[in-house]
Amino acid sequence: LQNNTLEMWLEIFLVFITLFVLLYRHVTKSFGKWKSLGIPYTKPSFPMGTYNFLSGRHVDEMSAEDHKKYLDQGYFGTFLLGKPVLAINDANFLKHIEVKDFDHFVDRTGEAANKKMFAGGDTDKIWAKQLSGISGDGWKEVRSAFTPIFTSGKMKGMLKFIKHIAVDLNKEMEEKAKQGEEFELKDVYGKFSLDALASSAFGVNAESFTNKDSKFVRYAATIFKHSKLDIAIIVAKFIPGVPQLLDTLKLNTFKAKETKYFRDIILQTIKNRKQTNERKNDLVDLMLDCIKEDTAGNDEDEEESDQYEKDMKLNHTRKGKHNLDEISIVATAMVLLVAGYDTTGMTLSFLSYEMSKNPEAQKKLQEEIDQAYEEAGGEFPDYNAIQSLPYLDMVIHETLRIHSPVGYNTRSATKDYVLPGTDIVIKKDDMVSWNAKSLHFDPKYWTNPTEFYPEHFSKEEKANRNPYAYQAFGQGPRACIGMRFALLEAKVAVLSVLRSFSFKEGTKTQEPLVLDVDNILGWVKGGLWARVEPREEGVY
Repeated sequence: LQNNTLEMWLEIFLVFITLFVLLYRHVTKSFGKWKSLGIPYTKPSFPMGTYNFLSGRHVDEMSAEDHKKYLDQGYFGTFLLGKPVLAINDANFLKHIEVKDFDHFVDRTGEAANKKMFAGGDTDKIWAKQLSGISGDGWKEVRSAFTPIFTSGKMKGMLKFIKHIAVDLNKEMEEKAKQGEEFELKDVYGKFSLDALASSAFGVNAESFTNKDSKFVRYAATIFKHSKLDIAIIVAKFIPGVPQLLDTLKLNTFKAKETKYFRDIILQTIKNRKQTNERKNDLVDLMLDCIKEDTAGNDEDEEESDQYEKDMKLNHTRKGKHNLDEISIVATAMVLLVAGYDTTGMTLSFLSYEMSKNPEAQKKLQEEIDQAYEEAGGEFPDYNAIQSLPYLDMVIHETLRIHSPVGYNTRSATKDYVLPGTDIVIKKDDMVSWNAKSLHFDPKYWTNPTEFYPEHFSKEEKANRNPYAYQAFGQGPRACIGMRFALLEAKVAVLSVLRSFSFKEGTKTQEPLVLDVDNILGWVKGGLWARVEPREEGVY
């Protein structure tokens, strides 16, 4: 009996050793690629490749360090798990990858990677249908259908929803001013951003400012927290056989409870709209319009005011009937939540933090805001007036330059491609990457890269700079679909708050700023702290 037991354990041990060797070979088989091509590269290690996602450091920071190391190179080699990834350091290459030769780089990560990433149960499949989780013609179908939601004409209709939430934001700031103590900025701006999205995209009141026990608020916050276990599960999905097992067992792997909650809210909202024929002209109604056969893809009021807008335009002709359904609306609303809630809250927090540290810029911005209110007869400026405030626009974009919500970006080649001016062939399914933070601090493109300098976005400086060096929203057809909505949210908040208050530097911010590894986006450890003071009697 003892011999049989020993034999059994020996067999188990040999199976594990065999599996480990096979996995090691699978991950490391391409580790020699860049060396063989004579391309400079960062040394990979098993099993993560170049960037150890479990190291306790944020991938945006690790990636930015490598880009800085190869600043004089147009590109260098990295590895994502076992996959070779060509890292791009030159904005001219990005012009081709994101815009001119977009048909070669339609996908963010490729169809095979997406199938692995979103393997699992029914809630995982909802995430698989959101814009960043689909590829090829499927992505083109959804993108072209929902793009008309975010035209300038439609955004004018969103203004009333955002202005309503701004009233609550100002009340909260008034309370903070009365208390006179410094506070964590994203605690406040996150409420504003979440309520604006809940009202516009989910058709509900999230009650962020009034209900401390709001389930909507609690579940939204949970979605953005990524533990080491969450990361380990994602990595495990790239082990051969694991995705198929998860699909077979229909095991939900990503925030199942939270996803079900938001799915049910949206489906109930859609059901109520259909039963009552109520129309609010919010994002829910606009998305419902888009999945109707006669309105999908209509972008008559699309404006192409500059090169960025022209680059974003996707030329896609639908073949036959679209296959969009209510789950497509759920998935799109979910991606708006994920891509919009934390990013806008973060941006407003970083902007207020920079205002507290740069009082001259704050004063200049307040003067522009005061003039806008004066020209509006003391009322909140209308949509056209908001969009015509140059310094407000400059301050927001400079905030996004220094504090990019997303640093590390990828694209997967959909067909073979020769990198312009080189003999490097990027084969189908090969990947490229770039780091927005690195580009945003590259002295080749910016006159004062390490300073908060809104004049970086003056007409003169923009005219003298490669436009593809600015990657806060991405560029080309894969750029952030909700950019206009996010910028409108931010502008309304800044107008409302700085009309009545000024920010003063706090003492609790951990400086120098270090990214929080538990947040998938570019948020900082310990948060951002400041005080707020009323500007003058009776302004708010």
